[in-house]
This record gives sequence, C-alpha cells and structure tokens, in this order.
Amino acid sequence: MKVWLLILAWCILLVELHAQEILPVGQWSQPQALSPALVGLLDGRFRASVTHGFRPATGFVGFSSTWASVEAPFTLANLSAGAGAYFFSDVAGGWRTTKGMVSFAYEAPLGSRVRYDHLRAGVAAGIVQRSIEPNDLYYEDQFDGRSFTLPTTENLTRTAVWHADYAIGVLYYRTQKVPGNVEIAPFAGFSVAHLNRPSIGFMVRNTDRLSLFWSGYGGARLFTRTPFQFVGTFSYARSNQSTWIGGSLQAEFVIYEGGYWFTRPVGSVIVGGALRARDQYALMAGFTLQKGLAAGVAYSLLTRRATTPTAFGGIQLMLQYQLGYAYRERGVVYPFPIW
Repeated sequence: MKVWLLILAWCILLVELHAQEILPVGQWSQPQALSPALVGLLDGRFRASVTHGFRPATGFVGFSSTWASVEAPFTLANLSAGAGAYFFSDVAGGWRTTKGMVSFAYEAPLGSRVRYDHLRAGVAAGIVQRSIEPNDLYYEDQFDGRSFTLPTTENLTRTAVWHADYAIGVLYYRTQKVPGNVEIAPFAGFSVAHLNRPSIGFMVRNTDRLSLFWSGYGGARLFTRTPFQFVGTFSYARSNQSTWIGGSLQAEFVIYEGGYWFTRPVGSVIVGGALRARDQYALMAGFTLQKGLAAGVAYSLLTRRATTPTAFGGIQLMLQYQLGYAYRERGVVYPFPIW
C-alpha cells in the first residue's frame, strides 16, 4: 500500500478535524479559540483556563483534546484592550495536531455617552503542527513481485508539517446597567480563521490547503430580580462544504455575601446543556468560588453513531482561575457564559 493512500485513509477518518475547527463542547470555556475579539474580557487582572476532553472517533479510536490559555485585560489610550495566548493539542490514533496562538483585542471608541454598549475587534496569529506517528499505524503486507514482505517496508519520509495561521474577529456586547433590575444583555460576533489558507498536505509538493473557517455566534444573558441568571447562546460555522450549528442554555444561581442579594458575589452554581446539530448534545454542571475559581464538567451523547458502537460522546473537564477579581456594581458585568 502506498504511503499516500495511507495518509488519504487517515484524512477520511478525521475529516471532521480537517473540515472544521475543533472547539470544546463548552466552547465558552476557551473564548480565545472561539474568537480573538473575546480575549481579555474578565472581571479580574488575569485568567488561566484549562479544558480537557475525550471523544470517541470510531469504535477503537478516540479524540483526546486539550486547551490551555492565559489572558489579561489592560487599558490602551483610555480604551479597554486585552491580550493572551492559548495552546491546543489533539491526538487521535496516529494523528496529532498541535497549535499555539497569541491574541489581541481592542475596543472601538463609541463616545463618552455610550457606557453599556461595546464594540471590539481582535486579531490572532500562531503556528500549527500536524504530524503522523508511524509506530501507531498499521500496514497491509506488500507484494514485491515474488512474495509478500514481512514486515512491511513502508518508510515515511515526511511525518510532520508546520504552517502559520491567522484569524480576525469582531464582537458587540452589552453590559449590565443596575444590579437587581430585569435586564437582557445581548452579544454577537463573528470571526474568520485560516486567513492565509495554509497548505496541510504531507506531500512535498501539494495543493491541499485549508479553507477559510467562518463562524458567527451570539446570545444574551437575562438578569432577574432574584439570584437566578440565564444565558443562551447560538453559533454557526462553515468551512468549505461543512456546516456546524450549535447552541447552549445555562442557568446560574448566584450566592451573595451575607445572604443579601446583589451585594458582592461569593460563588455560584451552574447547570445547563449544549447541542451540536446532527452530532451530539451535552449536559453541563459546575460552580464558581469567589469568582476566582470555576470548575465544570460536560457529558456528551451522540445523536449520530455511524462509527461508534454506543451513544457515549465523551467527557469534558473545564477549570478556570481568575486573579484579582473585583466586583463593580455598574458597567462591567459581562453577559457571556462561563462555559
């Protein structure tokens, strides 16, 4: 079997990996991976996040994916800005993808009277490695004209490719006005990844290039006159001929200092669910402590099982730590979900 046929077989097995940008089920646990415009939108001085998930690809091969990110807000020319970086690693059988990206976002000046509406743009740049591990691959016995070779004589001369990657994003969001009032704070944005359309094939001379990855997202947080808050999101992504549609709904019960509503939050309990159309749905639960530590878990079930023997769609663990959390009553209570 020719080495190029082997690589083609792996590409068919991992077509979802090529066709779509891999995002966690709780995609807001890694906002930089969703859009560079989201970097730096936090209530503290610094945030570190880790997300790890496992998802079966076939009956005997699974995706093991890890995201790790850091980010911080700052002020530039009297306007809000943010910077950060994230690392991504995905392993499935003999195929590995490793990515490192840095992100920067900046608010647009909307005037001194516009206090609660925000417009923000972001850019990201990084490097990606895609590799094949020969020791994890199996070959058919080969006929050399007289007999079958045992073991196979396949020899991979190129097992890794590197390429740069660039992305841009734009975001609109609205912050809460007065705690205790019934308010709906919406947000919406879009991003474009693979702007340079990098070549990802393993041939020395190849034209296998990534398509642009377009994605749009939005949602709203409902603030009530009780400790309950609700946030719903939707997302749409397209790359080449592949389309991905999803959404989530979360309910958060906020625990306030001294038991008095709308004072300083000391923690919260979060439950919800997420859906990827024609793919999977997930149940999520977690908590926050002092708004500095957040932990959650998502359990997924597949809605299509063409390659897996069960409906089990994987487990995802999410952890965030925020340094220097500062609660302010007006103007900076963000509408985004934690996961």
